[in-house]
Amino acid sequence: MSILTDTNFLLQLSPRLDKFKKVRDYLWNFRCPHCGDSQRNKNKARGYVFRKKSDLYYKCHNCNIGQSVGNLIKDIDPHLYKEYILHRYKSGETGRGKSRQPEFKFEQPKFKPRKTTIHLPSIGSLPREHYARKYYESRRIPTIFMDKIFYAEDFKRWAQSVCQVDYSNLTQGEPRLVIPFFDENNKLIGAQGRALRESKVRYVTVKVHEDAKKIFGLERWKPEEHTYLVEGPIDSLFLPNCLAMAGASLGDLSFLNKEKTTIILDNESRSNTIPNLMNMYLRNDWKVVVWKTHWIGDDNDTFKDINDLIILGRSPAQILEMINKNTYSGLRGEWEVSNWKLYS
Repeated sequence: MSILTDTNFLLQLSPRLDKFKKVRDYLWNFRCPHCGDSQRNKNKARGYVFRKKSDLYYKCHNCNIGQSVGNLIKDIDPHLYKEYILHRYKSGETGRGKSRQPEFKFEQPKFKPRKTTIHLPSIGSLPREHYARKYYESRRIPTIFMDKIFYAEDFKRWAQSVCQVDYSNLTQGEPRLVIPFFDENNKLIGAQGRALRESKVRYVTVKVHEDAKKIFGLERWKPEEHTYLVEGPIDSLFLPNCLAMAGASLGDLSFLNKEKTTIILDNESRSNTIPNLMNMYLRNDWKVVVWKTHWIGDDNDTFKDINDLIILGRSPAQILEMINKNTYSGLRGEWEVSNWKLYS
């Protein structure tokens, strides 16, 4: 009987519950009357009433309060609560055990392990006049990453000290910007070294283990959100929930949801490699960005990648808008790639 009583009085209370709606049988959703839910998004509703055995209970997934529907009514409308108690008393539902608080079982939070320590000076720790810091600032990389990117006076020596893969063929004594790659558990899996002086190879990517993925950004990636996937780690620092493939193969991307992923290759239509890669991704059901050769409305603003656009003065929000407007899939995408090659 109590489930009917709880339901009846919850419906009487519902006009005072913002965004109240029935989701399905014995499950209702509304904005939490205790914490007020999100103050920025008035459409957010994270309070739920659900059935547990023969009673209804309330749980908010924002403030984590949990209580019986009776106590929810008591907190919001004391007069209605008196009627509720009287009704349960008349129905013989106030015996011992009926008014027990629900037992909510919460899993102990799981914390990610600490990141592998990088035994190199961070860019933020270098003097302002240091050439590595000057290079970092010239690329307009966000300052929040200054302590996450490092400097190696001898990249080969550092790589050999952390990698089990043999990198004895690297050039000795070459200074490089070091961008470390971590996995989802904050464990070091590789790094990219960007040359800071004249070098035959501008970018060198190394792996700690032979089977490690060359994917940058996994430690801060949110798989439930839309993912943007770019070529270079530096480009990924300007977009939300963005990973960089840094030489990863198609097989390395099997962990991604194709429906929730946008692949962004460099704006190099004259290259034989990039248009072919775009078509390969499109034929494998990925969504791909096909750039406009110039920034819309300005034929003088040519660019190769996202970092170029930042240096040209475009904001991350503008770039993201351009990306979303020029994302294609399937045959339409292949047609766009063909035009991109032809007219750029």
